[in-house]
Amino acid sequence: MRALMALALLALAACGPQAEPGYTPEYSFGFTQSCTARSGSHELCTCIWEKIEANVSRADFDALERMTPAERDVHPLNAQIQGYAVECAATLPQPAINPAVEPQTAP
Repeated sequence: MRALMALALLALAACGPQAEPGYTPEYSFGFTQSCTARSGSHELCTCIWEKIEANVSRADFDALERMTPAERDVHPLNAQIQGYAVECAATLPQPAINPAVEPQTAP
């Protein structure tokens, strides 16, 4: 009888809501590689990815990725991610300007 009840409980648990699958390491790698190629800053892209992972569901991220570029450009989630980029850029140290490398202007 106990075995039957345990089996029934397992069946009920299987029918309940399933946890949404999280991001895999491949998502992180793909995003940071692509972002770094565009921005030139691995630190910036890692920061943005951490914010995406913490605040954007995988289903929403996947849906955004399936959109056409025109749809993606105007989607609120894209604006949210752009906001993460601004936040992250503000927290990263700014590169020092080397006066020896700065172009000289003519007087």
